[in-house]
Amino acid sequence: MQKNVKLLTYTALMTAFVFVTTSIVKIPVPFTNGYIHAGDMSIFVGAILLGPTYGAILAGLGSAMADFFGGYAQWVLPTLIVKAIMGYFVGALAHSRLKGKSLSAILILFWFAAMIGLSHFVSQTPVETIAGAVEDVSDATAAAALAVDFHRQIVVIGVLVPAIAIIMAVLSKHFAVKPAEIIGIMLGGIWMVIGYYFAAGIMYGSMIAAIFSIPWNIIQFIGGGALAFIILNALKPTGIRAHIDHELKK
Repeated sequence: MQKNVKLLTYTALMTAFVFVTTSIVKIPVPFTNGYIHAGDMSIFVGAILLGPTYGAILAGLGSAMADFFGGYAQWVLPTLIVKAIMGYFVGALAHSRLKGKSLSAILILFWFAAMIGLSHFVSQTPVETIAGAVEDVSDATAAAALAVDFHRQIVVIGVLVPAIAIIMAVLSKHFAVKPAEIIGIMLGGIWMVIGYYFAAGIMYGSMIAAIFSIPWNIIQFIGGGALAFIILNALKPTGIRAHIDHELKK
């Protein structure tokens, strides 16, 4: 009973942390009426500390409440589902015995293939189709400019994300972060991007328009992952990680 009370208290605190960090700074995302924020940092930290079940609760509830009270009520249900799965996924991988060398190589190959595929898809989509699907893009000239910007974003992000992941993996040997936790962050972030892509496409009736929100969501999760890496390492001297691990194993 005491164990459950402690873990539920930690979960409530992390849920509030997710809510606050999601709500404080919001950067609107064009074309989907959504926004990016720092909440993923809190989800990564909470799920890694508390594991899959509590990670799903704090991620789903904290993010959904931020949407509800922040004026994005239409996103509450998609956010609850996407973020809860994200939290569970991150927590499960972080608390696994995964070594990750082979999976990391596969993940990097998948990443480059996905970035190339996205860029190719947009380049093959007629500018008239983009103009008709994307809000605030009124003509073929604006659509062509949007496609060019998308390609540039994909090139930068396509190289930046694996580079950051590799740096984090190298530093993990000297810091209080395990390779499995880094893989959890990366795969959880990729799930979030995929989940929100389909949610936005269904909600706004255009899978093409939703594509242009992908780079923004990638920036959000990779920034959150880097901050989570720093915070997790900073928590090591406090002993809180060892304490929570002890409570989870009781």
